[in-house]
This record gives sequence, structure tokens and C-alpha cells, in this order.
Amino acid sequence: MTVQLYIFQPLVTNSARVYQALLEKGVEFEPIVLGPQTMSHLSPEFLKINPRGQVPAMVHDGKALAEGMCMQEYIDEVFEGPPLRPADLRERWRMRVWQRWAENDIGRALMMINWNRIMPRMRGQRSPEEMKTFARSVPDPDRRRSWMNAAGQTTPAVQIEESHRRVREGLRRIERRLSESPWVAGEGFSLADIDLFHFVGFKSVWLPDWILELINEADTPATVDWIGRMEARPSTIEIHARTVRPPRPPQAA
Repeated sequence: MTVQLYIFQPLVTNSARVYQALLEKGVEFEPIVLGPQTMSHLSPEFLKINPRGQVPAMVHDGKALAEGMCMQEYIDEVFEGPPLRPADLRERWRMRVWQRWAENDIGRALMMINWNRIMPRMRGQRSPEEMKTFARSVPDPDRRRSWMNAAGQTTPAVQIEESHRRVREGLRRIERRLSESPWVAGEGFSLADIDLFHFVGFKSVWLPDWILELINEADTPATVDWIGRMEARPSTIEIHARTVRPPRPPQAA
């Protein structure tokens, strides 16, 4: 085995997008599960692999790689298998534009909303002092601040509402794009479909329930059709089978 992929479970968003790229290419790899509940992604051992303390990270022939979008292009370039990037250069440009937008715009907005929703459960019974100790291990200062705000439920409400607005506008943008072509980049399936799917379309355990109300046959028919085709891909079915889903948190009264 020459490929190790460091991931979180449940297998969603950033971990899943690289996982699916490997499955689509037919690459044999060893998944190594780290746990946000145990903070093992901040351990000295993992920080040697990715100094940013983030998953996914991949080791190929002893060399470490990070950053999901870059890892996906590396996978498509290095390994044999069906191409995951369009041959047409205009479509390849469009693929990269949508990948960057999925990661840096709507993806960040969704993570802001959901991180604040799930962080108390991940914090568990840890004291504020323990959380500060973990936070000191987070290398990126912006991420450290967001992490502590979510843990203490002190994220400004205006930031969460802005994230909701960006998601609503983003879903309208996605519907317009998929009304023009069957796949995000154009006529063929690409890495852009994988990325967007795992941020907004995947039947995951973490997406806020309200986003599912915004994606429906009446308002977003093209998006619903695209999600159905993505769900039917063998690689998606395999990810569902390999995902360890924790119990859903109790609903607020």
C-alpha cells in the first residue's frame, strides 16, 4: 500500500471529496481515521504530516500532501483511471472556478453554520481550560478563533446570518448553472461535481436541515436531478457504505 488518506468520520465534506476522487480513479489506498472528538488531528504525530492540523491529508510513497483541491488534481494527474478534469480548457477553467467557490464561499458559510451547531456536542464535558489547551494546538489563528467562538457559543449572530444569506444565494447560483449543462463544468462529470456535491448535495450527517428545504423539485429541479445522478454513482454508494454515522443530537424543544 503506497497511499494513506487521513480522514474524519463521518465521511463527509473535505474528507469525502478526496476519498471520492480516489475511488473514481480506482486507486487502492488505506484510510486512516482521525477523530475531532479526540482532537487527534492536533497531535504532534499528525502535525508532522500536515502542520495546519487539518484533514484530509494524503501520503503517497512517503511524501505528504494537503489542501483538498490540489490533492484532487494530483490524484487525477498521477494515477491511471478515468479522467476527472475536462479535456476542453474552457471547461477545465470553469471546473476550477467552481471548485474554488465551493471551498472558499458556500463551503465556508456552511461550515460556519454547522460548526456552531455541532461544536458543543464535540466539546462534551471538557472544561473551558481544556478547550483552551486544545485551541493552542490549532496552528491557524483565524481557525483557532472561530473554533473557540463555536465551542463557547460566542460567534456573533450577524456572522451566522450572513452565512445563511450566502448559502441561499449560492443555491440559486448552482441552480442556474445546472440549468445550462448537465454537469457543473459542462458536458462531462468532473472534480467540480465532486466538490460541490460534498458541500451542498450529499445526504450527510452534518448538513443543516434547512438546506434540504431549499433544494426541492419545485424551486431547484436541475439541482435535484444532478444530486440524483451523483447519488447513483458507484463511488457515492461506496462512500455511504463506508461512512460511520453517529447518533443524531436530540432536537431542541
